[in-house]
Amino acid sequence: MPKPRVQFLSVEEIKLIHEKALHILENVGVEILNNNVVEILKREGCIVEKNVVKVPKDLVEKCLNYVPREVIIHDRDGKPYMKLGDDNSYFNPGSAASKILDLENNELREPILRDLKILALLVNSLENIKALSTALIPHDVPVHIRDRVRLYPLLKYSSKPIITGAFTVDGIYDMVKMLGIVTDVSRKPCAIFDVCPSPPLKWSYITSQNIVDLALHEVPIEIISMPQISATGSATIAGSLIIHHAEVLSGITIAQCVKRGVPIIYGGSPSLFDVRYGTSAITAPEATLLTLAYIDIAKYFKLPTHAYVGLSDSKMIDYQAGLETLMTALLASLKGINVCSGPGMLEFENVFSFEKLIIDNEACGIAYRLAKGFEINEETLAIDIIKRVGSGGHFLAQKHTIKWCRVEHYLPEIIDRMDRTTWSKRGNLDLLKRCRVKLQELLRKCEIHELPSDVEKELTNFVKELCSKYGCRIEV
Repeated sequence: MPKPRVQFLSVEEIKLIHEKALHILENVGVEILNNNVVEILKREGCIVEKNVVKVPKDLVEKCLNYVPREVIIHDRDGKPYMKLGDDNSYFNPGSAASKILDLENNELREPILRDLKILALLVNSLENIKALSTALIPHDVPVHIRDRVRLYPLLKYSSKPIITGAFTVDGIYDMVKMLGIVTDVSRKPCAIFDVCPSPPLKWSYITSQNIVDLALHEVPIEIISMPQISATGSATIAGSLIIHHAEVLSGITIAQCVKRGVPIIYGGSPSLFDVRYGTSAITAPEATLLTLAYIDIAKYFKLPTHAYVGLSDSKMIDYQAGLETLMTALLASLKGINVCSGPGMLEFENVFSFEKLIIDNEACGIAYRLAKGFEINEETLAIDIIKRVGSGGHFLAQKHTIKWCRVEHYLPEIIDRMDRTTWSKRGNLDLLKRCRVKLQELLRKCEIHELPSDVEKELTNFVKELCSKYGCRIEV
């Protein structure tokens, strides 16, 4: 049978949103606080009023056509790993958390560089977390170099691809150099860089310059529009969708004006501004609807896609966390979103939990399994087996059962399916306690994906020299 899929917008609705976004770009424009980028767009025929750039429809459409419809992301060792396009989905830990929910010490604490090593080792062991991300901001590193130094332990201990981004202009240069030590940055990219406009319709100096520098190096760029419904976006989902699409189109235009054919991933992290508390709910149903809608638009244009899914706005690992995480992970897998960022995250993308990442690994496994569907053919219909067993029998001893249990059945480890007697004999452990046991087990047995010694030495020396300029040392 065909795989289950979710379609939200009609073709007519997609064309309407696209037309209106082009109208906004051409008549309202986008503010760009970077004279270098303004001049690039001015040379391409854009109208400039101070720092507001009005982008002609024809230029946007032309640049949209330059974007590759498929992007291959390699692992650190140069092997093709992620095919971004079509309906392939790859889950990775979420964004740049400023806190860790430390259940071992029962505290909310600031991450340190060693936590990124733990993250790398843990992701190596989690089958359904397909890629890494620079998910934590290390507070034991000087502020100005946190963006680039957090890349170091991931490159050193894991070969999985990385979703990352810079907080500074010069961060891009150092991060590209670090990646260049271990791989061919443009021909065999192993990293995707996030860039975020400032809604509504604005690009800061740093992020717009990041686009320019990434485009010059031909590094894959993931454009993350972040409208807050009813705050930095319209109170209506449709209005916020127009802003979202216009911002992404403006980023695509900047990148393609710098270098035609630069790989772009159409992404986002919309939220609902909850007027009661002044918070940005990323997993609110309205934000999820906006995500599903922009993914429909991206897929209409056959662009690689990204979304923040498989995460929760809850402050604890509780029922709310499970509900929000599985809901968005499942929709992402059914939708065929390519880059799925979020597992491990809590509290509006601000907090990370290793225990939640382990639970989310299973949530992602369930999402993958449901999206896979099932086969209907002569063997799976099992008519001969049903005849052989007959009425009142069982299928446990059949070779067919042994084979298809391995092929079709997803068997979670953390989710509890034991009978009560077995569960009691094994210590009456609830979900979080099982996660704590599993976390320690994984870290004891973790596989380190080592770099060649000469490459590791060059990378380490580069980072040590960088840190020494800011009066700090690192040991990871």
